[in-house]
Parts: sequence; C-alpha cells; structure tokens
Amino acid sequence: MQTSHTIMEIMEALVSAQSDTGTPMEQAAAKKIISYFAEDPYFRAHPDCFGMEDTGDFMGRPVVWALKRGTTDRTLILTGHYDAVEIDCYGDLKPFALQPQKLREEILRQKLGTPAMQEELASGDWLPGRGTADMKGGLAVGIFKTLTLPEDAETGLLFVAVCDEENISAGMRSAVGLLLQLRERFALTYTAALVLEPQLPLAGSDFMLYNGSIGKMLPMIVAKGKLAHCGEPLKGLNAAHLIAEITTRIDLNPEFVTEDFGLASAPPIVQIMKDLKQTYDVSLPELAVMCVNLLFLGENVLDETIAKLRRVCEESAAAVMQKYERAYQHAARHGLITDAQKLKTVPRVLLLPELEALATAHRADFAAWKQAQTDQLAAKIQSGALSLQDASVLYIRRLIEICGDEDPMIVLAIAPPYYPAVCNAYLAEDGRQLTEQVREVVEEDYQLRLSVVPYFTGIGDASYLSCTDPATQRKLLSNLTLPAAIYDIPFEAAAQLGMPTFFLGPRCREIHQWSERVYLPDLEHTVPDIIDRILGLPSAKKQK
Repeated sequence: MQTSHTIMEIMEALVSAQSDTGTPMEQAAAKKIISYFAEDPYFRAHPDCFGMEDTGDFMGRPVVWALKRGTTDRTLILTGHYDAVEIDCYGDLKPFALQPQKLREEILRQKLGTPAMQEELASGDWLPGRGTADMKGGLAVGIFKTLTLPEDAETGLLFVAVCDEENISAGMRSAVGLLLQLRERFALTYTAALVLEPQLPLAGSDFMLYNGSIGKMLPMIVAKGKLAHCGEPLKGLNAAHLIAEITTRIDLNPEFVTEDFGLASAPPIVQIMKDLKQTYDVSLPELAVMCVNLLFLGENVLDETIAKLRRVCEESAAAVMQKYERAYQHAARHGLITDAQKLKTVPRVLLLPELEALATAHRADFAAWKQAQTDQLAAKIQSGALSLQDASVLYIRRLIEICGDEDPMIVLAIAPPYYPAVCNAYLAEDGRQLTEQVREVVEEDYQLRLSVVPYFTGIGDASYLSCTDPATQRKLLSNLTLPAAIYDIPFEAAAQLGMPTFFLGPRCREIHQWSERVYLPDLEHTVPDIIDRILGLPSAKKQK
C-alpha cells in the first residue's frame, strides 16, 4: 500500500496546526490527523475502521483512531498525543514556531542558541519547531506506517491519537475504554502498544527503549490557621507559615525518592504554594495550600508515601508551635499578650477521609450535601470555570467550613492528576520478544548502542495502558480529592488490556523549550524500521 504523503510532510502539517494543551485549539490537530485517513483509498473502502471518538470533553477534543487490519487477529497499537505546549517562549521567533523549515533558517541566520545547536541544525539532521519532537514527529510516523501497511501483513496496526497528555491525560484515560470496545468489535488480539514519545538518550547510549512509565501523584496540603489581626499575630496562627514549614521539609527531600530495577525517581518539587486570601487586608491568612509534584517508581507505594507526608506535616506543625512559643514568651514579658489569649492547640493533621468523617458528624445529610457539591464542581469544571486542582481546594475548604472548628488543622489529600507507575516486568507478558526485535534493528542494522530502561521518567500516557492490581489501586485512591464522577482512572479496563507497553520514538533535544528539535534520521528511518521488524515486515534498511 502506497501513499503520496511522507513522514516529513505529515509532521510539518501537524506542527502547523497549533494545538496548545488544555485549549480548544487541540481540535485543529485532531481534524488534520483524521483527514489523512478520510482521503486514503483503504479507509474510504472501510469507513468503519477509523473515526473520532467523542470523549464528552467540554472543549470537543476527540480520540482519533484508525485500524488497518492484518490477515490475523494480531494487532500492534501505535499511539501518542496531538496536544503540544504553548509557543510564548519563542519570543521574537514566535511567528516561525509552527514552521519548522523557516524556523531552522531563522535560527541559523541569527546565530541563535548554543554552538552545538547551530551545528546540528546546519547538518540538516535536526529540525526545530513546537511539537516536532513532543510529539508530532512520532504521530507522523504512526500515521505513515498505518497508511502504508501492506494489506497482506499478518499483524495489523491500530493508530490512536489522544488529546491533553501535557495536562491531565483526559484523552488516554478515555481511550482505554475505546481500546476494549475496538478489540471486541473487530475480534483483535493486542500484541503490544508503542507510545511514540521522543527520547532523551542517557550518557553512553545512542538509542532508548522504555519498558514502562514513572508514576506521579499530586499531594495537596491545605492548612487552616486561626484568624487574627496582624497587629496581634499571637492571638492567631498564620496558615501560610504552616505551609512554608511543610514546603521546606518536602521540597527536594530525598526521603521521598523511590527506587526500582536500579532506577531512582527525582525528588519532590512543590508546584503550588499560596494563601487563599482573595484581597489584601491586615489579617493573618487563615487558609493556605500547597501541591507537590511527587514522582515514584514501583507498585503500591501510595500508602507508604502518605504516611511519610503525614509525619512531615505533624513535625512541621510542632516546629511552628515551637516558634510560636518562643514568640509568645517574648511578647508576654513585654505585656503584649496574656495567657488567656495564648493559642494552646497544636494543629492536628487529618487525611481527607478523616475530614469527611468529621464533616459527616456535623451534618446528618452529608451524603446528599456531597452529591450536590459534586454536581456543582463537575459543572464548573466542564465549563472551564474551575481546574481540577482549584475544585479540589474548594471542596476541602467547604469541608472545613462544615466542621465549624476554630482550631488550626492540616488536611492531607491527593489531587488530580494521578499517574500510576507501570512496568512490563510486572506483567505476565513482558514483551521480551519485542525488546529483542528492537535490539536487532538498533544494534545490528544501525550499529547504535541500545539501552533498555524499565521506566520512562518524563511522565506519560502509558501509565493508563496496564494495571496489575486494580482493586488495590482503587482502594489507595480513597484520599483523592474528587470523586470518580469528576475524575476517574480506568484501572479495571487497563487491567483487561493486559499487554506490554513501550516508549519508542525519535531522539530529540530540549522538549518544551524554544530550541525543541527532533533527529530526522530516527524519524524517517530508525523508528519506522523498528516498527517493520516488530510487524515481521522487511525493513527499508535490509532492502538496500
């Protein structure tokens, strides 16, 4: 099967369709992708084999899919995301950000970037532009291979393009159910999934194959202090002070680093830290919030992590109260405060289920109240008025208000998004044969050094394509701030897929930066040849 399109032409067309993540602009890329299948003779003859699946997304962002069936039921999935990060970082180069060839010329003309970048672009082997690497280049490979798969190939291809990977992976979480539906509708057997994400090779390696994806959780900590005038601070407690103390004890703390198969996760980073006052006044912040980007490796680590976070919160509360005591003693000696005015309660630390239990004790109709809150928050999220994180803060804040407790407290929960850590090594079918096929092409055909790595550490959609213990995962998420009706993870569906998943894409540089660029030989030769080998087809390299 031939096509008039090339991988380069497809990639440049996808890049030209601006698709800033979390915006309606993503639709442009989806429409461009589906157009390649709508105009193709095979898919015109088989209109039931491609489509755009409505996800119920309020921005209208679909899952795009196309199935080229083989002569057997065996089917390889090629997948990736069509959203990209924004282009503001390009500055004066912004008019060229979506025009890779012109951008390359302009960077070379102005001698921008590092000498290494100048050399790479001058060689013709690297092409810059928003999304060339992350990951419209990989999508272009997937589209091209699906269009050109011979109709007599034994193994078929299912191409799936999703939205929102750079945000909360709404696309892939929706696509998991679609994969199960397509498997049943067409009686397919999925052999593996290749996520065509770009790679950043490690030192001592030329080419990477990732056997899984790192996990990510977003612990949300809300501190409630005690309101007081800034002129009388010891009559209250500053919630921002509590959050600041917790921040210093969590940010970059190696205690939260996890290890698996010789790899280690990066230390945690505080992403959000703010008080919840809407305007300035001379009163202490009563409420403050923080969110922590916490990466992890291995299965079922959530319980242990929450226990560590709780201990840090308790230690932080004690440390703040020690500072308070010292300040109180100094103020008392100067007659600024009396013992009767002294704050005597140490902030208690509550997990979200514990706070909900406390709220239940204060409201007999708590279940009905929670459902009403869920409906309200869902409507605001669907309209774009609230982010998932803002909705989480609002829900916790309303729970605190229900309790009517004037004493300080610290609430620990998990906010969306949540990415499970997955690794093929934990699956019954671990994909060893596919790994060896990749090795043959990379090392024998291209004479490159291959590194097979248990986890992709850049966070990705593969987290939702497998699950070994859905019941435990579901139980562990009892601390999630929003119910499944608003934010859900298809653990059960992912477990049913039961296939190994790999990250396999072209090499790249500096993704998400203005200097983002992709290595064209990988895009046009290495990755397509690897896919051919997996499919049992003769590679272009072997035919030369």
